[in-house]
Amino acid sequence: MSLTRISKSLVTRMILFGVLLVVSGALARYFLLGKFLREDLIEVVSAQQIALAKAVAGDVDHQLTTRWTTLSRLGETFPLEMMQQPDRLTDWLAERHRINPVFLPGLVVADKAGIIIADFPAVPGRRGASVADIPDFAKALAGRAGIGKPQFGAFAKKPVLPMGIPLKDKQGVVQAVLVGISALDSPGFLGPVYSGKIGKTGGYLLISPRDGLFVAAGDPDLVLKPTPPVGVNLLHDRAMQGFRGVGVTINAKGIEELSAMAEVPSTGWFVVARMPTAEAFEAVTRVQERVIKYGIFAVILVCVVVSVVFRFLLRPLFSAADLAERMTQGELPLKPLPVVRDDEVGHLTSAFNRLLEKLSTTQAALERMAHHDPLTGLLNRNLLADRMQQAFARAKRNGTRVAVLFLDLDGFKPINDELGHEFGDAALVEVARRLSGLVRQSDTLARVGGDEFVIVIADLGANGDEVVKKIATKCIEVLSTPVQLQNIAHPLGVSIGIAMSDGLSDPGQLLKAADLAMYVAKKNGRSCYAMAPESHTVQGNA
Repeated sequence: MSLTRISKSLVTRMILFGVLLVVSGALARYFLLGKFLREDLIEVVSAQQIALAKAVAGDVDHQLTTRWTTLSRLGETFPLEMMQQPDRLTDWLAERHRINPVFLPGLVVADKAGIIIADFPAVPGRRGASVADIPDFAKALAGRAGIGKPQFGAFAKKPVLPMGIPLKDKQGVVQAVLVGISALDSPGFLGPVYSGKIGKTGGYLLISPRDGLFVAAGDPDLVLKPTPPVGVNLLHDRAMQGFRGVGVTINAKGIEELSAMAEVPSTGWFVVARMPTAEAFEAVTRVQERVIKYGIFAVILVCVVVSVVFRFLLRPLFSAADLAERMTQGELPLKPLPVVRDDEVGHLTSAFNRLLEKLSTTQAALERMAHHDPLTGLLNRNLLADRMQQAFARAKRNGTRVAVLFLDLDGFKPINDELGHEFGDAALVEVARRLSGLVRQSDTLARVGGDEFVIVIADLGANGDEVVKKIATKCIEVLSTPVQLQNIAHPLGVSIGIAMSDGLSDPGQLLKAADLAMYVAKKNGRSCYAMAPESHTVQGNA
């Protein structure tokens, strides 16, 4: 340490001027500062924990919803006439698996007797096996489609999650069951729960209250194990009963943890983001240790205390503590604390200011990640739903109409397959840029899937149909220009489904109607648009 630093040191000044109250002051700082820091850190870390838990829960929910949607679409197009032709049916499953390989362990078809008649990828011993005694199969056979119980796959030899959907004939009679199997530890599925870290030793848990199981966890020993009995972990007991939030608890291993719980809406599961409090409040311990060391040093050297000088020297600290406390109470907006002197108080204030800036930046980044697509910067499905609710509310209040355009790119898959995901991403960014130039500031543009985009046009009047058709035409025109990748022009197109509402319907149904209309545009030759049929277009209370 330099002489200049020593001359500016708060400890040096206290030695020179002396303080009779050094012992009581040191004790007060030890207990009060530790208490305030712990309370502040609990608030800050809790906000981070719940944000992380919600982000992971949102990702898990998205992955589950995507898989369920894929399986439902396969069920809608399932060729029941192939039930007596297992080889052809296997080829059909293989083709769908290659198009969208979300069910890596396999797609399986079982007949009404529970005998597996076709599967892909083929697993030795699986075809011909019986699943009749599995409760989830019985539910699907009874017509109740759903996500099954997480389990250790008898053929996959790893933790898996089955989803089953009944296959009905034209009379509505169940003829078979289509099952999609997902590997729990797949990086594209529950990988963040398995590998995600919070700090040095913290991590995530994914729990199914209905099944009383740890579905996934950073600790491999917990996967598919029963949750603790009632009374072992009180916070866990509350979470199993529906509590979602943050709390401090003692886990089954006797370690105190700060845990945050967030719901996975599609299944009723919940994500736990946990961190040992010893790690979360390590800074408090270090500060308290330093207070003790400085207090002992001061007791030995200080003989005379000059009260006036003591208060004068610590005035910046008192002022900083007061400002920080008022900020935590919401009386003042969060802003950097003033650095009065270049001493320990100044260094602590500067460090606090840097921490505050870092936390603000982190919070802003987390909020953006939760509501925007990381590749294109467009709105994601979560924020799209909120914007649609707002548009519907205005339409209902003002007597206007809302239109949803569901866009699916034509010709994108060859780019992705031939050039790779890097150039596929570049093409998506270019598409987002072109579409952004078409929409009004009052409209909403979002990316909802791999190459799927949605435009919400609000506040439409009597000529709404003409306006929407013009916008759809412009979208087709602006995307008809080939995309330049590796100095080669790659053609692109877009198929658009359009659905309209007067705000008295359900936004989700309107989005689904636009999605179905998009498939009509695909069948009509692509690079065109199709309006939702009257039976699908949601208007009024229909």
